[in-house]
Amino acid sequence: MNRNLTFKLGAIGLLILLLLIPLLMISGLISERQSLRDGVLEDIARSSSTQQQISGPVMVVDYRKTVRTWKTDDKTKKRYQETSEQQGRLFFLPEYFELDSKAQTELRARGIYEARLFHADNHLSGHFVVPEQYGIKEDFADYQFDQPFLAVGISDIRGIENALQLQLNGQTLDFAPGTFVSWLDEGVHVLLPPLDLKKSTRLDFAFDLRLQGTGQLQVLPVGKTSKVLLTANWPHPSFVGNYLPVQREVTEQGFSALWQTSFFSTNLEQAMERCAYSSQCQDFN
Repeated sequence: MNRNLTFKLGAIGLLILLLLIPLLMISGLISERQSLRDGVLEDIARSSSTQQQISGPVMVVDYRKTVRTWKTDDKTKKRYQETSEQQGRLFFLPEYFELDSKAQTELRARGIYEARLFHADNHLSGHFVVPEQYGIKEDFADYQFDQPFLAVGISDIRGIENALQLQLNGQTLDFAPGTFVSWLDEGVHVLLPPLDLKKSTRLDFAFDLRLQGTGQLQVLPVGKTSKVLLTANWPHPSFVGNYLPVQREVTEQGFSALWQTSFFSTNLEQAMERCAYSSQCQDFN
């Protein structure tokens, strides 16, 4: 009896091992095809543009401050004043930020593998409120300010498909490459006209950004109040990130989604203060 049971168990074990062989072969083939597909997607992204993230706009002001320190001479015991120069930056986020994006997808293929690119027509608008004296209440006379500029982070600038022009309080200003802000990385910037620091100033801005990318389109909600509306002809969206849309509609023809955030749900303002006063900007990454 025991001998028959041992034989049956051995036969079952042998069958299991034999069945594992084709399963392992199929698994290996799937992994190989998946690796080839990923390689094709990366190759297409390298030759066009990768996934995109739009960060900003952020207003930046470089400054130099004269610092006066009283010291005592060790020999004469007399006090004297020593001056030095401190450099820093002020960052201002929009009071209101809105992005309206309409995306169309494009299929590209390499052999049997396909990748889907997007072309997004983005309209960014909103306004800044720059406080009197840039919000500096003490020793304002000790500050010297450089020309302010607006910086917009775009993770892969190869995907920019139009000439960028900023509409600012009725003026038209041209963007230039580079953000000059480490945590924004790649992107563009535009020099702003001098401001009257004796009073608070409202800056209304708007610009169009046609952007190509692969895979994902991400937006950093920089406004005290932010609104992002995205529509596309892709019927299988995947909503990722820290904030899910408050409204969305998915049909066979595409989808539309709406996001709304405020400073109460982000830590951008605190992170800005760390950037301005302690240079700890890595929290934006």
